[in-house]
This record gives sequence, structure tokens and C-alpha cells, in this order.
Amino acid sequence: MPLNTDGVDVRGSNILIENAKIWMYDDAVAVKPSHNDFKVAKDGCSQDILARNIQVMFGRGMTIGSVPPSPNHACVRRVTFRDVEFEYPLTSVYVKTNSGHGTGEIRDILYERIKAHFPVFWNIYIGPQQQKQPDGGGDGCLLYPLGGCET
Repeated sequence: MPLNTDGVDVRGSNILIENAKIWMYDDAVAVKPSHNDFKVAKDGCSQDILARNIQVMFGRGMTIGSVPPSPNHACVRRVTFRDVEFEYPLTSVYVKTNSGHGTGEIRDILYERIKAHFPVFWNIYIGPQQQKQPDGGGDGCLLYPLGGCET
């Protein structure tokens, strides 16, 4: 089961993702935070993003994050996931945070007409990131909320 193989990763503003078929074992569509020092996003925030008409086999879901607090204010807002159908998802709705220092914002996220057939793990998960980053950093709270997690 290959991990850390996201289907689509985006960071920025005014983004449309549509009519996709994604088959993998990590985030199907992941909206990553921008910061107030990034030039790729309006107002320093990943925002005004629409992902629609997407079919996912397995996968970790339509994902926000991970969004850790940052001295430069990590930010994701005004994201819509619409008309998404999952088969055997590991997670369908996935909003993940990480620990850190500074400020962060996740706001105005809409999941609309989401279908999940035969979910494998948590169908809806909002909380600390479950796996560690490739460099070994991050919270890595795979068993949360069943096990302890510093967050």
C-alpha cells in the first residue's frame, strides 16, 4: 500500500479540479495551506477552490491540510468538494491539523453530495494528521482518537 502518493495537491487561489478518476492510497485531492508570505495565493491564503465530479477508488479522501499553526499564518478557506463518489475509501472527508507555533485558519469548507461505498477506516476524520511527514516530523496520530496523541 504506497503511502505519501497524493493524487492532486494544490496550493493557491482560484483553482478548479473536475472530471477526475483517482485510484490510490493517500489523499485523493489535498488542499494545502498557503501563508501570508506566499505569492501564489491571493491574500496569502489557499482559497476559492472547487473540486467536483470526482471518482475515487480507495484513497484518503477530499482533504484539507495538514494545516499547522505558523508564524506566517497558515490558511485554507472557501473550498468546495462537490459530487464526489468513493469506493472503499480509507477516509472520505479528511480535515487534518498539525501542531506548531503561530496561527492557522481553516474556514468555509463545504462537502456537498459526497457518496462513500464501503468505507475502510474513518469515513469522516477531523483532527491531527494521522501519518508522520516523509522527513519523520509531524504528529503522526494514526490511532487517534483510540490512542494518545500530542496535539
